[in-house]
Amino acid sequence: MLSPFYITEGGPYRPELILWLELPDDIVVSFTLLDPRKGSVSLSEMLQNAMKSPLVGPPRRPPRVRVDDALAVHELQQAFPDLEIVKAPTPELNRILEAMAQSEGVERFGTERSYFEEGVLSTELLDGLFRIAQVLYHLAPWKFANEDQVLRLDIPQLGIEGACLSIIGILGESRGFIIFPSKVALENFLDAAHVGNDTDAPIDMGTTTLSLDYERGADLPGVMLREVTEHGWPVAGPDAYPIVNHRDQDGVPRPLTEHDLRVVSACATSLVALFAKHSHIFSREGLDEPVCLSFYDEDDLEVRFTMPYEAGTSFAVNKNPPAGVSSPLPGLESERPPTITGAKIGRNQPCPCGSGRKYKKCCLPRVQRESE
Repeated sequence: MLSPFYITEGGPYRPELILWLELPDDIVVSFTLLDPRKGSVSLSEMLQNAMKSPLVGPPRRPPRVRVDDALAVHELQQAFPDLEIVKAPTPELNRILEAMAQSEGVERFGTERSYFEEGVLSTELLDGLFRIAQVLYHLAPWKFANEDQVLRLDIPQLGIEGACLSIIGILGESRGFIIFPSKVALENFLDAAHVGNDTDAPIDMGTTTLSLDYERGADLPGVMLREVTEHGWPVAGPDAYPIVNHRDQDGVPRPLTEHDLRVVSACATSLVALFAKHSHIFSREGLDEPVCLSFYDEDDLEVRFTMPYEAGTSFAVNKNPPAGVSSPLPGLESERPPTITGAKIGRNQPCPCGSGRKYKKCCLPRVQRESE
């Protein structure tokens, strides 16, 4: 089975765990961590080693072995014809995994969790995350949107297409947003939450998730609090420390990557623009027609929100819309934050807004009107 943690050395991966448990005393007689990238191993050899050199007690040979896999049964029967090999569920192992996961807590391989993820994330990326997360918290989009008003999310330059974004915080218990790979993934998540999990069954969230949450400073590991202080990162309050989480379907947190942080920061930046200008689309009366809004940052990164989600394929999206120009399609707009400075700009130079057009054909007329 997969272990309830990641190993980051040599590239993050979840090791496979071969665990032999002796009943009725729940004694772990052997466990082995394996790198799944290096191919399969012989389960019969693992059992032979467990019998020869158990972690507890003298060498011994069990009269009966239970595994929850048909191929494993066949392999063990061939290697140990004198043993009774039974195929049946092994819920006892799930309890062991749960205990291992709980013992992790905020600890990761003996060290407290850090915002820098063992040097993977840069100060620049984290600084940007904190600054936009502070603005988003003050804007409080969860005051406008409810859990049914999900957005289709597309960030073409980051490989995000057809994702589903849900604002959380309507109940006041947690705040932020969750990104699901698709609308189907969101539905799987809601179904899993409705059904719940048997206490002996492994956790199943129905999908992977990427989220921005706000936590109490008092609940953060000491290392993370010190990093916030040392780097002067802004927070909106004692209950508003931003935390990015990327979780597997079984709830195990993945080590964060630069890509994760870029996606979350881009979403937070565009949500600020969306709710600052268009919060009315989340009113109780609902939408008169589908809406598709694109937002651009200073690096010309496009984040596109569509509501309702299913309308995403209805819009013929312009890949390079001019700055400040709306599409003729209803509900489809393109917005770019102003980047014009006081520097002298030639009429025939590329417009600094990043549209790709000449300054005289793009933002110069607006600048001239505003200066009159």
